[in-house]
Amino acid sequence: MRSLTLEVIFMITTTLRLIRKSAADILRNWHVLAIFAGLYALLLATLYGFIATREARVWQVLLTLLFVASAPAIFFLMQAAIINQARQGKIEWYLALRDSCKLALLTLPLIFVGVGIIYLLNRWQAHFPAPHLAPLPLVSAAAPGKPVATPPTHSPTVWFPTARVLIFVIALPLAMIQLWVDLGRQNLLTFIRAGARAVLKSLGQTLSRAFAPESVLIYSLGLIVFALTPYVLLFVRVPLGGTWRELVVFSARLALVYVFTLFGWVLTLSTYAKANDGPALPGPILAAGEPNPRTSITTDDGEVATV
Repeated sequence: MRSLTLEVIFMITTTLRLIRKSAADILRNWHVLAIFAGLYALLLATLYGFIATREARVWQVLLTLLFVASAPAIFFLMQAAIINQARQGKIEWYLALRDSCKLALLTLPLIFVGVGIIYLLNRWQAHFPAPHLAPLPLVSAAAPGKPVATPPTHSPTVWFPTARVLIFVIALPLAMIQLWVDLGRQNLLTFIRAGARAVLKSLGQTLSRAFAPESVLIYSLGLIVFALTPYVLLFVRVPLGGTWRELVVFSARLALVYVFTLFGWVLTLSTYAKANDGPALPGPILAAGEPNPRTSITTDDGEVATV
């Protein structure tokens, strides 16, 4: 029991050190962070243009199609650039552009899996409709001590949304990030030609690393920064007096949401890239005592720690 506790503490400490090192590298290379901020702003502008453009004329339809094609390209280019910078210390745009195509190909199977899961969950949930409840009678003011009847909880109404959150917010993003990091820089044709057995074995190892405690911890901490904190900033309202004050506070909230989502996602993906820096396919045999680059990292103190 004590050994297990020490292993958990060591895992958490090592992961936090790696996150801290990644954050320090990002803040130190502020010009690279400015490039990511520009790509992120371009992505948001493209999505806004797609939503705001009305398909009334030919040029508007063409503009909408341009936005549809540009948004995924910018998104995957940004992800490839983040991973490339985390590994190389700089952005090699040729490699980032090439790897962005691989990331898009690796994401397609997960999109199909997600669509299939949505279809199955919707069909399954249709077999558990919520019962129709009569409206509760009003509580009489003359009987304040009388208990108020509450409708029974419909369990499937809780189970299915919980399953959707676990699958689409945690499981699929974890698998997607690990596929990007492990296979994004591989030659996919060579990887596929290795045979079904080798491919399935490598995919199994990738998925096992995706749901390892270290990966879940990195993603959970990143989720707080790039998702939970922006949600609280954007939707938790504080009543203020005056229209101009409301406008200023809302603008500040949008700016903070932009900063947190950008920095949190860059930090999360960079940490994954550094923690999993190594070949996805079987690598060379290591000499005795030589640390495995896929399962070890160098901390700030220069020591090698296994992750």
